[in-house]
Amino acid sequence: MEWWKVAVLAVGGLMGSAHAQSGSLPEIKRQAIGLESHRNVRKADASEAAGVADAAAGFEFMGITLGGPLVRECPQERSYSGYIYSVSSRDSACWATFSMRPDPRLNVRNNRALPIAPLDNKRPTGTQAVTAIVVNGRIEGLNVQTDGFRHANELLEQLQKKLGRPTWQETGEVVSGVGAKFASPKAVWELPDAYVQFNGIVGTVDAGLIVVYTPAQKAREMARQAENASSF
Repeated sequence: MEWWKVAVLAVGGLMGSAHAQSGSLPEIKRQAIGLESHRNVRKADASEAAGVADAAAGFEFMGITLGGPLVRECPQERSYSGYIYSVSSRDSACWATFSMRPDPRLNVRNNRALPIAPLDNKRPTGTQAVTAIVVNGRIEGLNVQTDGFRHANELLEQLQKKLGRPTWQETGEVVSGVGAKFASPKAVWELPDAYVQFNGIVGTVDAGLIVVYTPAQKAREMARQAENASSF
């Protein structure tokens, strides 16, 4: 079987099919990520946000438009075993599932972890599985897994090039199970039409996470976190 016909099934290590159903955000190494909201800090000015599309057009990230309609399903073709995804001729990002055929219960209108396959030229080195938060048929958020310390600094530099100087950033230190120390950069961009949070290392040194939300989705997540914090 040619690699490009099944590439979407991997999508850099897709979540299981259970995560493709509406539910909680995917856990990254079993460590929850809280949104960082920083008051009394500078906001990105117009020159630094020059690469950001206006709110009406949505915010483009990895070739996926947040605030825009859900991308199409990845193309399929028939094989001896049924149907398989084929990404050789696609010209845009698309969504996929683990199964050869979509689960009839799959909710693509409201889903908190729908696997997305970006185009190869829109996937920076070090990024892995990408899942979308879909609300009423529109992409309101993205969760992008990364390979942790391996490309943390490179990814941070690319984000700074795209988004400008972060609203807030810091670099912590993570110690592995064998005592090795790794720098863990973290940054937040609070832009007029998007919230971006970069976590260089999450849980284990070979895992990181980038979250990207529309303003509406950020508000939903903050409300959800506040509600969870008050419950046992």
